[in-house]
Amino acid sequence: MLKRSLALLLVLGATVWLAGCGSSRDSAGRVSGDDTTLATAQALGIDNCLTCHSLNSPMVDKWYMSTAHGNNNDLPDANFFGNPVSECGVCHDALGDGSRLESAAVADATGAPVFNRPVVSCESCHGGGQFHNGQPSGIPFAKPTEDQCASCHQDKHGLTVAVDYENSAHKNSLNEHIYDDNAPTEVRARCSKCHTDEGARQYRLVAGDHDELVTAFDAKANLADASRVTCRTCHTPHEEETPLLAANEMFTGSVQYNTCTNCHQLTYPASHATNPDGWMKDAYHAPPVNPYGDYAEIISDTHYDDPATDFSTTKVIEGYVVRRDQDNSCADCHNLHSADNTINNQWARSAHGGHLLEAKEAAEAASADVFAAGANDDGAGTPGFAAAWTHYDWDDSNGTGPGGSNRQSCQMCHTATGAANYLSDPATYDPANNDFGHLSGWTANGWSPQNELLYCWGCHSDAGQGELRNPGAITRPYSVGGVPVTLPDLGKSNVCVNCHGARGNVEEYALAGNPATDMSALNAGFGPGTKNVTEAHYLVAAATLYAADTRIGYEYAGQNYSPVPFFAHDGIGLNNDSPESGHGPCVACHMETEESHTWELVEKDGSGVITALKSTACIECHDGEHGPGLVVEDTTTAFGLQTATAAAAFLQEEAEGYHQALDILEAALGARGVVFTGSYPYFDTSAAGSWINEGVFGAAHNFNYLHHEPGGFAHNRYYVKRLLFDSIDWVGNDTLDGTIDIDTATYPEAAKWFGWDGVTPGVFTASRP
Repeated sequence: MLKRSLALLLVLGATVWLAGCGSSRDSAGRVSGDDTTLATAQALGIDNCLTCHSLNSPMVDKWYMSTAHGNNNDLPDANFFGNPVSECGVCHDALGDGSRLESAAVADATGAPVFNRPVVSCESCHGGGQFHNGQPSGIPFAKPTEDQCASCHQDKHGLTVAVDYENSAHKNSLNEHIYDDNAPTEVRARCSKCHTDEGARQYRLVAGDHDELVTAFDAKANLADASRVTCRTCHTPHEEETPLLAANEMFTGSVQYNTCTNCHQLTYPASHATNPDGWMKDAYHAPPVNPYGDYAEIISDTHYDDPATDFSTTKVIEGYVVRRDQDNSCADCHNLHSADNTINNQWARSAHGGHLLEAKEAAEAASADVFAAGANDDGAGTPGFAAAWTHYDWDDSNGTGPGGSNRQSCQMCHTATGAANYLSDPATYDPANNDFGHLSGWTANGWSPQNELLYCWGCHSDAGQGELRNPGAITRPYSVGGVPVTLPDLGKSNVCVNCHGARGNVEEYALAGNPATDMSALNAGFGPGTKNVTEAHYLVAAATLYAADTRIGYEYAGQNYSPVPFFAHDGIGLNNDSPESGHGPCVACHMETEESHTWELVEKDGSGVITALKSTACIECHDGEHGPGLVVEDTTTAFGLQTATAAAAFLQEEAEGYHQALDILEAALGARGVVFTGSYPYFDTSAAGSWINEGVFGAAHNFNYLHHEPGGFAHNRYYVKRLLFDSIDWVGNDTLDGTIDIDTATYPEAAKWFGWDGVTPGVFTASRP
């Protein structure tokens, strides 16, 4: 009797189920009609789905009530905030299921009533449920692929998720190297963990270094008919877009960090016996442990800074320090859907990246330890030389580190953390709030043996989408006439100005303004008070560009330093908007190249000679009407054929003229007993016993400022030329004669730079430009 009653209940239950799903199957569960019918299955509505997939089901409950697809925060609302329903609804409520929620008479997990709002419902992704009847084979897309996701996640709202994925390594994760030699259609189990969708999910909790993975997968069967890595490999749309691994499930990081590093190995899993947070040098594809490995296939060589090499030892930054606990720990610098490292590699070869990749490549070429190579403080010309990031312990906020100095005032430029915080809100920036908790051992009252480079997230609020921080017009920490200097709003170039706009100007010295003023009582290397001649600091291109505002150089009384009428570099890339929406001169010039994130305008050979121009911006003005056209490749303009060779030669001649003029000034200062030492405080005046006078001190300031501004000849040609001319003129005899004599045999390029015709040898007498 009991069995018969149970059978009856099952039949009745099945009847209700069939009615709820609107099934068109026969008694054997087959679709009525041919197989093509499934592709045209009708959608029955979300309320119909909920008759079986109730809110008590964990899969539906978490999806429906908490994810963006379920739209429980009512964004967008039922009226799409006044936007056309025909445009928004095609993705946000394609089946009109939002209005059916109330009729479903269901409640969420907290008991609150379900309300009408746009939703991406079950059938939007899985297809019509007309023939479903609870069977995966009866629904068009039981496991939606990237094609279903792409129907909405394409170029919408500025996001290009589907397009990015189409061109990614993730989509091409299946290749001939991962198949078993003895079974060409089967993926090796150990390879499937990262190269296939099924393997990634099946083996997500299998972790370890190279040898551990080999052992773990030794007895596991190959995967037949495996799928490539796709959206569902990393995302579970039913559970708040939860990635493959939850926080702290395998590693000590966020869900994004854990998911990405499950394949892109960086640190040991929490179960590792020796060091749960250690540096996985022996990742599966690491060349030292895998003869088929390649450094390009791992991240552990570039994404970890060894705390053992700190400021007190070798001053090396071996890699980028990932903010493991951040929700966007990997998206801090990567577009995760495209997995394209082109820009990241450019950054790693740049000064902002400490020339990190160049140091790694040099080590690999020399068969040296790639993991130990990195940004260093060994000296100019060394692969990876990057004193800006390695010279001091920049995260030391109270002087307790090996360097013994509080570096809070430096952090806005010499750390990514300080840069990000300052550029996010300059008005309220307080270095005491800089949190370096992602660096090893750092505390608010201490320091870390690790240092930062200028990471992507220092300048970008969303590096994956290229969104820059927007600080607005930058006010400098110095004044002109007692009024703080605020540079013009430079649009996207505002992020550059804070660190390339100088820390101080000549006014910081509180000079008399008369070059003849006696300064014999001042200490070596220092101006009045404790201000040394490095007041401008280093690489101050923006201050040079806007010298009329910054008064960055020592300007001799009575001399004209105003911009020449045709000077236009300060307006490049600007639209005169308020606020400015243009690129500004820094971005418009330095990033208009095929390698935008190296910020290099020119290419040089091993001797430092300019061999090619890289920026395509210069030709827009320098078209050949006044001198060689500044072209990247041979181009015919209205003024004839302009060649790339001539462009490079012209720039090299300008650079040599500028630097030889600096050599002349250095020699002239040395002859007066003011010897440039190249290190703090940069000048030794002991031979003469004093600075002699303000004009000599000003000349020393100009030399040090321009010596550390190697592109000054391009940024503001006439301004720097006049500063150098007047400095040389004064130092010669404590008088401005309006002429200087240049030995053309010793300084031929400087002579040309100041007007020599390059023909008549001997001593050239140059007049003030």
